[in-house]
Amino acid sequence: MAANHPEHALVAAEAEAEPRNSRTVTRSARSNDLDLVRLPTEEDDDDGPPGPGPRSIFHIYSKHEVHKCLSPTVDTAKERWSGPTPKEQKAKRKEKKKRKALGVPLVDPDDNAFFLHRPYLAFHVPPRVLYAGNSKHGSKPAVLIHEGWFWKEYKLQLGPSIAKPGVIDPRGVVAWKHNGGDKKALKTDDRKLKGYKVRTWRLWGENGKDYVHSVKDNRKTGEGPDPDVLDPDDTEPERADEVVYLKWTSPLSRHTRRYHFQYAGIDFFWKGTGTVKETRRCGGLLRFNHLKLVAQIPPDGDEKTEDRPEVCLGKYTCSVAASKNGTLDLFDTAILRLVEEYAPSMLIQDPFDDQAQEDQASTEVSEHSKLLTMKRSTLYQVIVATATCMIITEKEKRHTLLDFLLQAGEGGGGAGG
Repeated sequence: MAANHPEHALVAAEAEAEPRNSRTVTRSARSNDLDLVRLPTEEDDDDGPPGPGPRSIFHIYSKHEVHKCLSPTVDTAKERWSGPTPKEQKAKRKEKKKRKALGVPLVDPDDNAFFLHRPYLAFHVPPRVLYAGNSKHGSKPAVLIHEGWFWKEYKLQLGPSIAKPGVIDPRGVVAWKHNGGDKKALKTDDRKLKGYKVRTWRLWGENGKDYVHSVKDNRKTGEGPDPDVLDPDDTEPERADEVVYLKWTSPLSRHTRRYHFQYAGIDFFWKGTGTVKETRRCGGLLRFNHLKLVAQIPPDGDEKTEDRPEVCLGKYTCSVAASKNGTLDLFDTAILRLVEEYAPSMLIQDPFDDQAQEDQASTEVSEHSKLLTMKRSTLYQVIVATATCMIITEKEKRHTLLDFLLQAGEGGGGAGG
């Protein structure tokens, strides 16, 4: 019977996170909770809010146009349609200047946030870096995001090796001593990192101004280390521990916003959704900008691939605010159930972690502790990283299409004259 399938306890958690109009339910032999047998199709979607249960909400704000901060706290100034006022911007600049003079961080550290940094290096296209924190400074790099041509593919390099000191230099790019080789070597082994030398010159706007000047001074005086001079005694260059590919599955189809990635043997899909909407003025114009993340339950025995149920793990709601991209809502309970069922090794805690030592004193690990461990896992980082990829690529597609239509309209109007 359908109730004997192991995925139903997991699908029940998804049912809490995303209520639907039409459901068929049954009792599971493994649980007293109601289990969802048939996941509704997109036609069944409604606009109701998610149900109760732990979840994480990230407000995605633009910073200097090219960077993004995914913060669990709301910035009321950036929530407005027109963004912060000139007076608020001036006050913020003064506060940053004061903090810099005192030698304190420009922003208060927040380990529950993420920061997406796009380094600028003239004549190169270094990967974006996702940091586990609300700033590039003082946060650990978690994921390197390489963009492919025409939004077809993103390569994500991740793992503890990325966060080791010296791998990412103050410019926000991989240091030259960790360069994996030439183009052929990098193509052969996708875990190798591409390093970048420190040039004796820099263009205006490039990252790491103080760092580049200090290296230049060291080279002139002959004092201090040169990051581009490799020491034979140095260890081998670092490599990414894991690589994940986010791929555009059907560019020329009705499902043009469908992207796929696989992690821990589980298939994940980002796709468009109509279950959320921007409620403010002109929010209806963003109806095709919203996204959702679903996971396909791994097949059980002879179960057909196309019959596998999907579990909704999160949603992204686009915003009309000038300084805000949108809101990412991740259903932590559904993600945790997925991990417990199909990737329990992710919940193994570090024995030297303080929280792990507290849990060892109890008879069983608490639900809260499992959620904290899951939110520090590489899967969670991959979910956040792929979400930023989707937000960026969908925005670029819309702007490219709009520019094309405008140019076509201008060309048509000129031809008539």
